[in-house]
Amino acid sequence: MLIPLLLVLATTPPPPPALSKVDPVYHAFAEELERGITAREGGAIDDHVDADRLFARTTQGITAPKKFEEGFKKGLRERGLQFGKQLVGSMDDSSSFRLLRVRTVPGATRALFRSASDSGLNYFDFDLARTQTGEVVIVDIYPYISGEYLSETMRRVYLASMADLEQGLLDKLMGKEQEFLKDLPKMQEMMRLIQEKKFPEALAAYGKMAPSVRKQKQILLMRRIAAEQVGEAEYQKAITEIEQAFPGDPALDLVSIDGHILRKDYAAALRSIDRLDKRVKDPYLQFLRGSVVLGKGDVPEAQKYFQAAIHEDVTLTDAWWALIGLSLQEKQYAETARLLTAIEREVGVELADLRGIEQYEGFVKSAEGKAWLKKRTPKK
Repeated sequence: MLIPLLLVLATTPPPPPALSKVDPVYHAFAEELERGITAREGGAIDDHVDADRLFARTTQGITAPKKFEEGFKKGLRERGLQFGKQLVGSMDDSSSFRLLRVRTVPGATRALFRSASDSGLNYFDFDLARTQTGEVVIVDIYPYISGEYLSETMRRVYLASMADLEQGLLDKLMGKEQEFLKDLPKMQEMMRLIQEKKFPEALAAYGKMAPSVRKQKQILLMRRIAAEQVGEAEYQKAITEIEQAFPGDPALDLVSIDGHILRKDYAAALRSIDRLDKRVKDPYLQFLRGSVVLGKGDVPEAQKYFQAAIHEDVTLTDAWWALIGLSLQEKQYAETARLLTAIEREVGVELADLRGIEQYEGFVKSAEGKAWLKKRTPKK
C-alpha cells in the first residue's frame, strides 16, 4: 500500500491542454470551463447550457400537451441544469478536473474532461455549439460512468412526469417508450432494493421487466451492480450481456475496474483500462495501471507505469506521490531525494517541512535526507 503523502501536497498549476485543429474559440471556452470547475464554480457549466437545444434533444419525437411542454421547458430555463453545481458539490480536496482534448466529430465539437479523486474516476464529454452571436454553449453532456447523454436521462424523467399528468399517454407512445412507462414501477422498485442492499430481490425485479426494457443500458448497469453482490456467476452473466448489447461501450469498462480489483482479478482490470484508454487516450490511466499491479505486489512493474505516466504528463502528481511513497517504503532514500527535488522543479509543488511528518521520519534521519534538507536550509 502506498504511504499517504497528502500532508505535503500543494497547489499545482494546470498545464495547457494539447491543441488540435479546432476553432480556437472552443479551446478557449473549454480551458475556461476547466479553470472554473477547478475553482469549484459550478456556473462554469450551468451558466453556459443552452436550455432550448438541450430540451429539443430531450423531447425529440415526443408529442406532449402544449401546457406540459412549455412548463417543463420553463422550469429547465429558470432552474437550469445545475449539473455544474452538483459536480463541484461532489468534489473534495483530492479532486481534479482536467481538459484532455477538444475535437470535431460529424455534426459536433466536443470537449473531453477527466474528473479524478480518491473516491473514483469519471470522464465527461461536452457537446458544444455556437449561437448566432458566436457565443459557445453546451448542448449536452455525456458522463462516461452513466453511459448516456444527459438528454437521454432527462427524456425518461420527461416521459414519467408526463405520464403522471396524462393517463392516456401510454396509448399514444410506441414500442420501447411505451414498455418503459409500463415497467417504470419495476425500475423504481429495483433501484430501491439496490439502495437497501437487497440484491437478489433486485435481480428478481429486473427479471420481471419487459425484454426491451431489460436491454436498456441504464437497466443493465443497475443489474450489474446487484449481480456483483450476488455471486461471480451472476456477475459474469451480467457483464456478458452488457458487452453483447453495447460492444465497446466505455461505461462498462469504467464501472468494472473497481469490481475487478476487489475480486483481485488484476488481469481483467488491466484489460478494462486498456479498452478505456483506446477511447479516452489519457496518461492518467498509466497511473491507474500502476495502482492495479501494485495491488498484486509487483513494485517494479508499478514503478514503470508511474514513470510512464509522468513521461506522458509531467503534471500528474498522483504518479509522483506514488513513486515517492514507494521509495520511502523501500528505503531508497537517494531516490526519494531525487523525486522530491524533481516534483518541485518540474511541477511547481511547494513542499512542507518534512521533519514534522511521520511518513518521512526514516528519510529525514538518513544521510541522503540530511543532505537534501541541508541544501534547502537557507543560510543565516
